[in-house]
Amino acid sequence: MSKPITPQQDSAANAIPWEHLPDAAATAATLVGALAAFWLPLPLHSLWLALWDRGVAVSLTVVLLVLCALLGGWCNRRRTRRVRYALLGDGLRIRRGLCFWQEIVLPRSRVQHLDLERGPIERNLGLATLVIHTAGTRMHAVRLAGLKEQRAQALRDALLPNETGARDDAV
Repeated sequence: MSKPITPQQDSAANAIPWEHLPDAAATAATLVGALAAFWLPLPLHSLWLALWDRGVAVSLTVVLLVLCALLGGWCNRRRTRRVRYALLGDGLRIRRGLCFWQEIVLPRSRVQHLDLERGPIERNLGLATLVIHTAGTRMHAVRLAGLKEQRAQALRDALLPNETGARDDAV
């Protein structure tokens, strides 16, 4: 009986040149995760006001706001640290996930168009999100967030059809 292959062993065996996201991507993910999770306990505040006096309810709300922000930032940072991507001759591969790995293979022939997005946190950190729109319905748009702006532009240009006679359609 053979042992299952881990993603690290698989990449070493196939010699795929996986690239990691920069450290600034983890910083951006931490900020976004903390801001998103920060607001979760607020709806409970009015319930706590009905059950306890104001001081206990406010204290409990503040503690939970901080804990949710810390947990959201930590989870998003861990998830972002696990993202890998590789630009190969036939297209782009993205591997991500915490518990369950997901590997996305985007053949160059299926790419319809590409977008670069920059939110306020990404702009301040010099990052961009590459959005790859593909032919099909299941994975019609794949996002690769946290790339350095120059790297995102280079990936976008590399995935565009080349001038050497490559067909413009996916058929």
